Amino acid sequence: MKIQPNKRLCAVLLCVCASLAYAKTYAIVDGKPITDKDMEILKQSIPNFNYSKLSDQEKEAVINELVNRQLILKAAKTAKLDTSKEYTDIINNIKDNLLIDLWTKKQADSIQVASVNDAQIRKIYQENEGLFINQEGKARHILVKTESEAKGIIKELDKAGKRAKERFIELANEKSIDPASKQQKNGGDLGVFQRSMMHPDFSRAAFDLKPGNYSKEPVATPFGYHIIFLEHKSEPKIIPYNEAKKTIENELKMQSIQGGMMQKIQELRKKAKIEITK
Repeated sequence: MKIQPNKRLCAVLLCVCASLAYAKTYAIVDGKPITDKDMEILKQSIPNFNYSKLSDQEKEAVINELVNRQLILKAAKTAKLDTSKEYTDIINNIKDNLLIDLWTKKQADSIQVASVNDAQIRKIYQENEGLFINQEGKARHILVKTESEAKGIIKELDKAGKRAKERFIELANEKSIDPASKQQKNGGDLGVFQRSMMHPDFSRAAFDLKPGNYSKEPVATPFGYHIIFLEHKSEPKIIPYNEAKKTIENELKMQSIQGGMMQKIQELRKKAKIEITK
């Protein structure tokens, strides 16, 4: 039997009403029910959130939190904060950032990633063996702007003799331009780090040292010139090619996408009228 349009509409409305009827209500605030939809907010912010597995005390705390949230939301709307300039500026920024993210994703998806064969990947692996070593170290460093400054600090450490570590800490606190060293006065302490976390030139110099020794020549990186004091290091473990292969492939893919994105942005810049004022 063919359902007439008005009957079809009634059937849909009945389904909607039925789903609303079965939606669990946890509380009612000034006539507004707090339902499973409100619980979804917690699921988005708390990993593995499951209301049904909470204790009665925890459930009560969650419901009261949602009640408070509803009261604050109502108070904010009563104060017309949702029409304030501050609110609309934040919303517009969120929209702009979302648009940028969506455009970037769409462009990235459209970029043809250059294919690489096993021989090319193996060549990269062999030419960069130092990058494929699992090794943990703990070190301090002093970062300065010029090579001459670094050499001057090394001379001071040479003079310190057995007090080299103590003098290193003092000089790090006095002269390092590393933000953490300047703010915390921590003697240039880098804590424990993996070899792969640092700039390759820094890692190579640091892990070539014997524990308790400092670099006798300045170590240049894009950040400046470093003097490194190695406190300890673990035994190096070479990452097998089969394990490193996927990492190399992903890195090549990211480089290809980044190159393609820069090209697209340059095309946009060519078409635009840009005036930079200082």
